[in-house]
Amino acid sequence: MTLSKNLENKLNNLILFLKNKKVIVAFSGGVDSSLLAFLSKKFAKEIILVTEHSILYPEEEIEKASQFAQKYQIPHVILESDPLLDENFTTNPINRCYICKKSLYSEVIKIMNDKKFDLILDGSNLDDLEDYRPGMQAIKELNVNTPYIEFKINKQEIREISKYYNLEVQSKPSMACLASRIPYGQIVNKERLELIKKGEEFIKKNFGLNQVRVRLHEGNLARIEFLIEDFPKILTLKNLKLISHKFKEMGFCYVTIDIEGFRSGSLNEILSLNK
Repeated sequence: MTLSKNLENKLNNLILFLKNKKVIVAFSGGVDSSLLAFLSKKFAKEIILVTEHSILYPEEEIEKASQFAQKYQIPHVILESDPLLDENFTTNPINRCYICKKSLYSEVIKIMNDKKFDLILDGSNLDDLEDYRPGMQAIKELNVNTPYIEFKINKQEIREISKYYNLEVQSKPSMACLASRIPYGQIVNKERLELIKKGEEFIKKNFGLNQVRVRLHEGNLARIEFLIEDFPKILTLKNLKLISHKFKEMGFCYVTIDIEGFRSGSLNEILSLNK
């Protein structure tokens, strides 16, 4: 596979940026941070991966992140955190992501200073600027670097570069923290997060899907988002009855399917309506 001249230039600029630097990559294990980790291992002077471990992320994602670090022999630090101890977070204000990012990166900065590293790298990409992302404000305030944004690299281009380097994560679906399934203003707690996780695990396991969101609305209403192309696998009377039955067994009261399908940040749509 070859890259377009434009994308090749962007990649070269990113590589030049990394050279001779000691970098810490905020590492979730997703395609964005995995490519940053791979390029940093290949071209930076030194690298450490830092992954947050909390109730907000499925255990399997932490395991995959650890496996990636082991495969490429990259030092990996796992930060244990409990955002549910912070009332500012659990009340779920519209700047919830700001609170979370500020807390996480404050800890990563401590590691950077202790290890005498140069930079912290965040995998936010150009597409992230098109949505409401309050976490970006925390990243900016703490002087965390976002090289994809600096070099104008979007999500599709990240996948293309990952394919160019034959990284297994090249087609990995987007993943967001489980709190992003709960509408702003509704309390984030352990019970709700575990309910969401169970629902998503059931769908993925029983229907062989990689991309699904279970949004938990007031009254324990599940609004399930599938990719439009997966609708034919799901929308049969037998499947709908199975989903309804299992979800109500888990503790959901109502079960709905979003006819618009999966879209990242769909809970932010209410913000534009309220402007």
